[in-house]
Formats: sequence, C-alpha cells, structure tokens
Amino acid sequence: MATFEEQLSDLLERTKSIKAPINAAPIGTDMNEYNRPSEVWVNDVEIFYNNYLKEHPLGERIKTILLHRTLGAYKDLVGCLESISKDQNFINKMNGISTVSVPKYQAKTLPEFDVFISHANKDKENLIEELYSSLKTLGVKIFYDKESLEWGDNWKDRILNGTKKAEFAIIVISENFFDREWTERELSEFLNRQNRNGQKLILPILHNITVSQLQEKYPSVADLQAIDSSKYNCDQIALLFARQLIKRLKSD
Repeated sequence: MATFEEQLSDLLERTKSIKAPINAAPIGTDMNEYNRPSEVWVNDVEIFYNNYLKEHPLGERIKTILLHRTLGAYKDLVGCLESISKDQNFINKMNGISTVSVPKYQAKTLPEFDVFISHANKDKENLIEELYSSLKTLGVKIFYDKESLEWGDNWKDRILNGTKKAEFAIIVISENFFDREWTERELSEFLNRQNRNGQKLILPILHNITVSQLQEKYPSVADLQAIDSSKYNCDQIALLFARQLIKRLKSD
C-alpha cells in the first residue's frame, strides 16, 4: 500500500491533467464526460480524507467542502491538499515521527541531533548527499558536516561536539573511509560512547565493501548488524532509521 506522502503526491500530480468542472459548455460538449475526471478525483480525496485528514487543522474545512460539493469544490480541495503537502509536522506524524515535550530542566540532557552521519568526503556525491536528503525529508535532525559547519567554526571542535550530541551514528564504511584521520577519530568516539553507555548507537552501512573487509579492518564493528548500500536505496535506509528512532523514543 502506498504511504501517506505517496497518496498525497499522487492526488496533487493528477490535478495537472484534470480540468476544473463547469456548469455550462459549448454545443456538442458532453458536460458529464468533461466533469467526470474532477468528480472521480473529488471522490478519491474523500477516501483520503477519511483515512488520514480528519485530525488535520483543515479537516473540518475539507469535510464541509465534500459535504456541499459545490462547483468550486475541486479547486478548494486542491488548495487544501497543497497546504497539507507543506505541513511537515503533520507529515512527520503520518510517518510515525512525533515530537515530545519535556521540562526545561531536562532539555539540556537531550540529544541535539537524531543522527550523526560519519563518512568519507569522497562518498558524498554517490551516496551521502542523497541519504542526507532522504533523512531530512522525514524531519530527522542531522549532524552533517556540509550543513552543520558554519563560517568561522572551529571544525574539529564542532565535529567532536556533534559526536557527543547525537542519538545515533550512521557510519558509512567504504574503502574511502579506511585510514582517514577524521573518519577513524569519529568511529573511535562513537565506539567509546557505545561501550560506555551500553546502548545501541552505531548503525553501520557497508558501501562497496564486503563483510570480510569490515572484519579485517574494524573487527569491533563487524559484530554489529550492518546493512549493504547495494541492497537498499536511500529512502529505504531513511525509513529503517526512522523505525530505530521511534523505538528509542518509545523506550525512553
């Protein structure tokens, strides 16, 4: 079954080829046939509303539009769905990602980032940029050097601080990752944190390397369940991460 976002996107995409309904037409035009695509679309929106949108702030407005079905209902519903497509908080809720309110005195103890992406710079173009985009679409808070480092920052201090303030670390391990000073440093920081806290932290991704290569280079990481970038696309990896994050939030 298509996800909430996929169904919403499909409904909006279909409007590009649907003409708004009319109540008068030139001689020879079958008005019923002319209006049929928009009527079918409105019916599909009603199903979508019943499945997902009753609790949205625009839910009552959509309910009223669907109830009265005026000539302008089609355009009004298109406007409502376009607004909902930009409501990231609601989209996150539909994806199972929710925010949790905590007392101010506890706020300083919470992680600043949901995930730190540890990677080699050479892997940015063929994997990391797309993975970052997929995670960001789900509303995940990410420490990603390209986006998290600002002009004038002491990048070493900023990165080390990021390793301490992330709930999880996605470690993208490739041949480019091997024997690089800062990838090795980040991995060491996360291994120390994981061993110290006894809580899952490191989520390894093997990128163009084998388990044997991982075992040979990082035996302590080889004991952790990893996923292979050749078997999952970035959207799938992002969803797998979201599930880990939801489990952690529920357990807390």
